[in-house]
Order: sequence, then C-alpha cells, then structure tokens
Amino acid sequence: MTKDVKRQRYQFDLAALQRLAAVNYAALTKLVAQLKQGGEKLIKVGSHLHFRVKVLQRAPYTTDIRIQQHALQTQLPGLVETELEVRLYHDAQLAEVLRSQNIARLKPIYEQPNPAMHQSNEKFQVNRFLQEWLELIREQGLATEY
Repeated sequence: MTKDVKRQRYQFDLAALQRLAAVNYAALTKLVAQLKQGGEKLIKVGSHLHFRVKVLQRAPYTTDIRIQQHALQTQLPGLVETELEVRLYHDAQLAEVLRSQNIARLKPIYEQPNPAMHQSNEKFQVNRFLQEWLELIREQGLATEY
C-alpha cells in the first residue's frame, strides 16, 4: 500500500535567526575590534588551514567584513574554499551573512525544488555555519594581525 507523503513546509523563524545574528555579532566584534578599514587578520587553525578576515568598509552603523579560507597545502581539484561576506549592524548588534560562496542576497525561504538547488532554509544555514566557524576559531584558532 502506498501513501502520499505530506511534506511540511519550512516555517521561517525570525527570532531564531536574530538570536543567531546576535551571537555572531558578539564574537565578530571581538575579532575585528582593532582592525581599521582595509586591515586584515590571519587566523590559523591547525597546521593546514588558515583564514583571512578583512574589514572591507566601516561606517557609523555598520562594518562589512570578508572571511576567506586558505589551505596551506595543495587542494584537491574542484574543492571550493569558504568565502563569506558579513555585515555587522552596530545599532541593532546583529551580524548577517550577505554573501556565501558568491551567492548574494539570500532569501529567508526557498521553495522546493528550485533551479539553484538552495535549501529551503539556506539563509539560516549560512549564518549557522558562521557561528560554528567562530566557535572553531575561538577554541583552536590563533589570530595574528597584519
């Protein structure tokens, strides 16, 4: 006997995204507090991986930063290294991923299926990834300024 599978539609949770953005803001402001516009910080995680954090632009109410992954050894063909652009909103004390892997203007919800093969909660997932990355560098990273 076959039954139709009823899929539950993803429900966007603004409060959860804002909590995540507040946690990310607190961690990122500590990371880039001493950097001026154009300044960079190198973060080494282990012996084979490092990240560059660069302040792209500072304004009275926002700061835009770029986080790029760089492997120290030869990469496998086709491996895409992580790149995120994040905006810090100082008045609201929130951080939002603006661009991930050259995908900009992430929508809160994507219908399934979609031509670009985004997950239904792609925006939440990339902001969660940023939180996990920040936890990793807090636990294991060694930061040096350029």
